[in-house]
Amino acid sequence: MKDTNICENCNHYLSLDCDVCPHCEQAMILDSTGKLCLWRLGDIRDGILGHIAHQLRLAFQLPVLIQPAYLDERPSARPTWKGLSSTVFLEQVHRRHCAGTFVSLGITEANIVPDARHNFLFGYAYVGLPAAVISLKAMDADAPNHELLIKRASSMAVHEIGHTLGLDHHSYESGIDCVMVGDSEVDSIETLDVGTTQFCEACRLGCARFFQRRAVLAVPPLPRRLPRGIQSQGRQVPQAHP
Repeated sequence: MKDTNICENCNHYLSLDCDVCPHCEQAMILDSTGKLCLWRLGDIRDGILGHIAHQLRLAFQLPVLIQPAYLDERPSARPTWKGLSSTVFLEQVHRRHCAGTFVSLGITEANIVPDARHNFLFGYAYVGLPAAVISLKAMDADAPNHELLIKRASSMAVHEIGHTLGLDHHSYESGIDCVMVGDSEVDSIETLDVGTTQFCEACRLGCARFFQRRAVLAVPPLPRRLPRGIQSQGRQVPQAHP
C-alpha cells in the first residue's frame, strides 16, 4: 500500500512531499535541520509527547521538533498479527528522514511486533540507521501513573536513539548505570523501571565521536534484506551489520 501522511486538522491523506495541506492549509512538514524529529503514528494522549521531547532535549542537547503530520497506519497494519509491523513502521519513519535532521523517531500508542509469532515490543532500531520507533502499548500494560509512563517512554526513546548513534548494549551483570543496559532475554517492564535515562561516560564519549564524525546526517539506504534481530520480551535490537 502507498505510504502517505495524514493532516492532523482535516484527516486528509496526502503525499509525503506535501508541505501544506491543500484542503485546510495546515502545515504538514516543518524544517527539521539540526533537530531531533518526532513522528506520530496515531494519536498520542495529552501530556506525554511534550515530556518525551523535553527528556530528549536534555539527553542530546539538541532541539526537538514534533512534526504536525501523522503517519499512515495502513502500510504497517497486519490483521493476523498481534500488532503493527515494527519493520514497516521503522521504514516509514526512515523514509521521512531528511538530510540535516539529527535522528527521526516514530512514536505510537499501538502495539508493534516484528512478526506474527511475537506479542509486543517496547522499541525497535537498527544500529547506525538514523531512525527508530517506540510503542507505548506494552509500557502501559500495568496501568502506570502518568509520571512512570513518561519515564518508561523517555528511557526507551533515549535507548533506541542510542542505537542509531552506533551504541550497543551493556549487560546487566556489568553493573553500569546507563540507559544502554539491556539483554534480549531479560528485558521487561521491571528492568525498564529500575533503569536510568542517562548515558554512562563511555556512551557519552561514543555519542561525541558520532557527532564529530557525522554532525549532519545523510539518509543511508535501507539494507536490501533487513538483518534478523534478537527478540526480547519488549525491546528488540537487531544485530549490527558485520
